[in-house]
Amino acid sequence: MGITFHGPSPWPHITRAIRTRGPRHGAIAYLGEDAPTLLPLRAGDVLVVNASRAAVRAHATSPAALAHYVDAGVRVLSSPNLHANVIVTDRRAVIGSANASHSSTIADEAVVITEDPDIVAAVRKFIDGIEEITEVDQVFLDNATAIWQIGRAVPLPGIGGRNRAEPDFLPTPVTRMFLWHITDYQPGAAEEHERAAHTSRHRTSAGPAATYQLEWFRIDTPGGRGQLQRGDVLLQVTADNEWLYPPAVVDSDPIAIPHTRRAVAYQLRTRIDLEPIAVTDAEVWLADVGHPNPRLRTDHRIVSASLRAAVLRLWNL
Repeated sequence: MGITFHGPSPWPHITRAIRTRGPRHGAIAYLGEDAPTLLPLRAGDVLVVNASRAAVRAHATSPAALAHYVDAGVRVLSSPNLHANVIVTDRRAVIGSANASHSSTIADEAVVITEDPDIVAAVRKFIDGIEEITEVDQVFLDNATAIWQIGRAVPLPGIGGRNRAEPDFLPTPVTRMFLWHITDYQPGAAEEHERAAHTSRHRTSAGPAATYQLEWFRIDTPGGRGQLQRGDVLLQVTADNEWLYPPAVVDSDPIAIPHTRRAVAYQLRTRIDLEPIAVTDAEVWLADVGHPNPRLRTDHRIVSASLRAAVLRLWNL
């Protein structure tokens, strides 16, 4: 049973230690553009990173590195509060301070590499238990790339601070909420092919369970429904008024859709664990708590603060 300490330049030792057969799971807070060289992962591996808006905006986590791993078949997940740097293989655990970035190769870093089975199991349990998880897919990468291109912003919350990052979902307070019927939009053949190809890369339950995902929302006539803003909460109702979908949060500015006259798209952040509710059931419950006419069958902005709070309580939010 070996335990070794490596510093102040541990990355060559880390890279050698994880070149093993079998799946590797890692929780590395920040990834520079050269992360794939330092941390060579393959299909079947799991990587949790901090790819929050703040981390990408500060250029601490690179969308190009995220895309490299996703394209290689690695299951990549983001957690906004991650600040740890650990990796586990079938028989080794790496625990230390080093992020996967060029700056980490020139700073004084240190790691411990151990084959102690109890520590290996504990590190794996830690990674699998990380919370506030969002699956990094193509929609996530598009959003991260747009944020990166704004330009670097510093400082990065969470480094040298005491505040825990807020979960990347509902704003506090919710001041703008809209209820709209779902637009019947049929994606083209190329879009469907890309979606199917991307989905097939992530049919795995390895690693922590995802809490959030990003998805596209298209508006063909934005002037007719009003302008959405980043942070708005959107509830969608099926065209037949049968189902009310759980709240989603607008996570992007409007994006013009090429080859259309006025259509725009937004990226929405959703909670994977929330299920649709029958409109009739929602109407009965809302009437019981003092809202007999919630207008769930009409597109509108929900102005009443008490109704907004009551609607969120349908999903215990």
